[in-house]
Amino acid sequence: MEIYVATMFAKHGSEDEVMRFYQDLEPQLRAATGYKGRHILRAKPGTLFDIVKDYFTEEQLAQNPEPPHPEGVHFVMVEMWDSAEDRVRFSRGQDKARAQQLIPHLLPQHTHEFYDDVTPSE
Repeated sequence: MEIYVATMFAKHGSEDEVMRFYQDLEPQLRAATGYKGRHILRAKPGTLFDIVKDYFTEEQLAQNPEPPHPEGVHFVMVEMWDSAEDRVRFSRGQDKARAQQLIPHLLPQHTHEFYDDVTPSE
């Protein structure tokens, strides 16, 4: 099995459009050769910081500043495929005009790659 991970940042105010774009792909994915499933994760901006600041002093927070990151809502998509080739074939077969509708809603920072699962087994 191959694991494909894509990350992207939606512009503030565009997160619902980005979410729907990826959710609407589900019927085509389910019909694709080699597709095993996926998770689409959308960040809840500020949630972690709101909790952390209750446990640390202002001085401690100042000593460990959060690194800069794009202003937007972070998405992580994890897909499972039989092979990397199956994922690439699926992507190449998609309507490029539809994908162009997504671009105005995204910030330029993104990643996409295949990963090995290195989680220790019990």
